[in-house]
Amino acid sequence: MLAPLAGVSDSAYRLIARKAGAAMVFSELVSADGLVRDSAKTFDLLKFEEAERPYGIQIFGTDPDVMAEGAKRAAELKPDVIDLNFGCPAKKVVKRGAGSACLKDVGNLGAIVKAVVQAVQLPVTVKIRSGWDADHIVATDVARISEDAGAQAITVHPRTQSMGFKGKADWRVIAQVVRAVQIPVIGNGDVASAEDAHDMLSQTGCCGVMIGRASFGAPWIFKQVHAFLSEGIRIPDPLATERIDQCLAHYVLALKMYGSGYAVREMRKHVGWYLKGLPGSSRVRQEIFSLDDSKQVIEVLKKYQDCLSRE
Repeated sequence: MLAPLAGVSDSAYRLIARKAGAAMVFSELVSADGLVRDSAKTFDLLKFEEAERPYGIQIFGTDPDVMAEGAKRAAELKPDVIDLNFGCPAKKVVKRGAGSACLKDVGNLGAIVKAVVQAVQLPVTVKIRSGWDADHIVATDVARISEDAGAQAITVHPRTQSMGFKGKADWRVIAQVVRAVQIPVIGNGDVASAEDAHDMLSQTGCCGVMIGRASFGAPWIFKQVHAFLSEGIRIPDPLATERIDQCLAHYVLALKMYGSGYAVREMRKHVGWYLKGLPGSSRVRQEIFSLDDSKQVIEVLKKYQDCLSRE
């Protein structure tokens, strides 16, 4: 499944991921405080298409009552799941005491889960990191507390907050959580290929795999994982021209859904990811990043694709 990714997993990308084989997708993480304040910008992040289902809305915050009310507001949009973020390591989230900072107060974390479970009729799931730092690994404790509070599944990213996205994810932590609870456990972290997904499942006993950064510019990873796990088939990465086809399809979808201004700004990072490693892509990326007209961006991509097809 596609991980909730701030600034990345918008509706267009979620549709791309679902079409590519992701079993489930999640919104960008959104502030419960923003939902309670009826922030239009916050609610805009939660708009979704029926084709995205199953679709989960992920919220973050620190106050159980605010999280419960925010979950109610999110539930009115009729997602399939409400997911609680206790794993985001971003400074702007952590300094508010939210995200992975919640791992420092597991009592309050449990109160949040319980309050949200009581507030909504939807399944409530939880996403955590292994702990705040190497001296405070609390994943199994948090998993038990979350289960006791009514969470119906838990996703474990076995890096600490202090690690950010550096170092190696310790999959042993996922295995420990699997043994500690009865609810489904989803593994996340360092899955960059179909083989990695297979290894995570076999080594940890988790029942699902969540993929984030490895899907950047490569949404076909979901199809590759599914084919390998279900049939043992290895689907090769697409050809360079096929990667441009996917990039163009994503760009046109974002343009249709959000307009030219958004496409030009927000798709720059996606274009960079799609082109990464292709011959001569550095020059093409620089040209595209300097453009303010979506039609010109599409023209540059098509010309680049033509050049690649002749090589």
